[in-house]
Amino acid sequence: MKGNMFEHYGFSESEINLTTSRFSPENVVSNSFFLKQGGISDKIGFVKSGLFRSFFYGDDSNEITTQFFQPGSLIISFDSFNNQTPSKENIVAIIDSELLVISFQNLKELYQLVPAWNQICKDIADQKSDEMIARSVQFQTLSATERYRQFCLENPEAIKHAALRHIASYLGIDIATLSRIRKKR
Repeated sequence: MKGNMFEHYGFSESEINLTTSRFSPENVVSNSFFLKQGGISDKIGFVKSGLFRSFFYGDDSNEITTQFFQPGSLIISFDSFNNQTPSKENIVAIIDSELLVISFQNLKELYQLVPAWNQICKDIADQKSDEMIARSVQFQTLSATERYRQFCLENPEAIKHAALRHIASYLGIDIATLSRIRKKR
């Protein structure tokens, strides 16, 4: 966990200890699932190293990539985690990865023991909502080339490790268009 988060939310030493005791390290090997569609999300992961992607299956059984999770990001399936309902998405490791994870139960305990966690989770939800709105605006206002350039700036690990078909899917373009865009660079 980042020390500046503890400072930002004014954690006491005992609140830091309570928080860190609720997180545990988890190694996830390449191609292993953090969450499978239909499963109930029972944990949140903070990516220390590695890369994950979330996806669901479209009507034609093609994988539609919805997000990449790089180091420094949180892996969460909001609806499934918050409501303890079956997930509509899959989250899989693209490369071997290291996480810090907290279970649903441990997070509920932190809400009671460390009141700042209520605000932290609200702030995370607000940030994720802002990211979804920005992504929607990008789809409406940017060309495929501009979306790819923006993606390259924001997702250096995905550019290095993700399959081109997954990047194309995320950007909402076909692989041939992505190949043409990449050749022009």
